[in-house]
Amino acid sequence: MKIASHADKISRLLALRGRLDPLADFELWYWTSLTAGTNIWNASLHAAGLTSEDRAFSTIPGVHVVPQADGSWRRELRGPGDVSHVGWPPIPGEMPQPIQHLEAALHALEEHRDPCLRGDRTPTQAIVDECDGAMQQALSVYRALLGPGALA
Repeated sequence: MKIASHADKISRLLALRGRLDPLADFELWYWTSLTAGTNIWNASLHAAGLTSEDRAFSTIPGVHVVPQADGSWRRELRGPGDVSHVGWPPIPGEMPQPIQHLEAALHALEEHRDPCLRGDRTPTQAIVDECDGAMQQALSVYRALLGPGALA
């Protein structure tokens, strides 16, 4: 997916996230945060030249669905493009420092997924604050990599 498409999604997801009550709507607020984070990750990897922003959609690592001239789609083996999740699939090679900081922020956000959404941990204001802090760090790196007009 193109960086501009990621930027549009990030902007729309952040707008939605801003309309939700982080505690009362925690699951939606959190999934919106995670999805925005994945788009931040992909746009940043593209901007750093670590992955391709071709119009090809990853289904499983290395397998992409690619549009054809006749409007159909076909599966194709390709190198890294859009990733589904931070760290999955892993991106080969040396990660620049800003990308390492972004990865750490997104992992910090993801630490609350299983205990709060799949487990028995009740979200608290402290958890919301940690998640929001991680998102703000991710956005800071994203803006530094892509410039002040990074969000559509």
